[in-house]
Amino acid sequence: MASATKTKKILLVSTDRAFVQDTRTAFATSEVIELLTVEKSINELRGEALEIDFGTVIVDMDAAKLEEIESLQRVMRRLEGSVPVVVVTQEFNAAAVRILVQLKVADFLVKPITTADLVRSVIRALQGPGREENTESHIYTFMPAAGGVGTTTLALQTAFQLHHSVTRGASTCVVDLNFQQGACAEYLDLEPRFDITEIENQPERLDRQLLDVMLSKHASGLCVLAAPTRPSDMRSFKTDVVVRMLDLVAAYFDNVVIDMPRTWFPWTETVLLGSNKLYIVAEMTVPCLRHTQRLIQAVYETAGKEVKPNVIVNRFEQKMFDSGIKQADVQEILGEHFVGGISNNYRLVREAVDRGVPLHAIDPNANVVNDLKKIILPEEAVQTTVKSKSLFGLGKGMLRRKAG
Repeated sequence: MASATKTKKILLVSTDRAFVQDTRTAFATSEVIELLTVEKSINELRGEALEIDFGTVIVDMDAAKLEEIESLQRVMRRLEGSVPVVVVTQEFNAAAVRILVQLKVADFLVKPITTADLVRSVIRALQGPGREENTESHIYTFMPAAGGVGTTTLALQTAFQLHHSVTRGASTCVVDLNFQQGACAEYLDLEPRFDITEIENQPERLDRQLLDVMLSKHASGLCVLAAPTRPSDMRSFKTDVVVRMLDLVAAYFDNVVIDMPRTWFPWTETVLLGSNKLYIVAEMTVPCLRHTQRLIQAVYETAGKEVKPNVIVNRFEQKMFDSGIKQADVQEILGEHFVGGISNNYRLVREAVDRGVPLHAIDPNANVVNDLKKIILPEEAVQTTVKSKSLFGLGKGMLRRKAG
């Protein structure tokens, strides 16, 4: 079935070769954005370059130069407000800002900028002015159906995919709610800095400034809120402490990915009710799938029908002549709750954990990475389905040709 997502064309006008290359790299993996470049100054830009139906135009210019401002004015008049313009400038001063605001550019960024900031700005421009009407954070919650099923690995990789997404890319924070035995920070070789005992009796003390101090920050820009593990301190925390923490994180991040503990706590129901997506991570064993069924029922009984559990089967293997559980069995057991399987790639996952890096840092095209993207970001998933040319299929083709 063909994708219903329409490709958006983006025009970049710049004479900065390094910036052009960085921008090409930033959008290279997108299935929904096509970047076209004109390596000229805005003064040299002619009308024919704007004849294509662009979704957004990025203009790299010096806003302190009058002639370039006048050229930008001509471009804006020609576009007549039909195409949003994002300006990247080398100068930042009050006069330039006033002019850019008066020209009603969609956004302006000052060099040096990160590609993530540019991508987010372009996405906002593509979505139009109505975006600000709905600025709620999107919360993705991962819950294990059994111990050791790979929930933390999938939660972290989901966070990276959201953080670098060209359709949903925005600020992203991972929250490790396994206060006793969480591993999110360790998987990324980060120091867990969230001291929940500091706010346990006064949750109102947790504000933006204190939150920033307690966040662990990955080199990619991804943030992680994780507490130092205390295996011997198996106790719960008050629901209002957890709610205060999640409310604050959701207020400052566009995407929140929650790694849940296996144990059900008094605050679990509240977290589930506040989630946009709930993923239960299971594996292909009969005991785990049976427990997954019970877990789905428990979610419905506790949180009601407002929360729909989606099941991801990790380490998914489909062998033609295997006598074990097959995909048809999984679908029969889980029904509509089964949303996909993740290939078994133990060597890649083990290496990523040992090195403290995300999966895509080792192999961006790994089966695990692509399988997860098909579930989390189906609009961006690379279409890798190729018609199989088995010996049997080839034989039938040859027979048909001979018959003809």
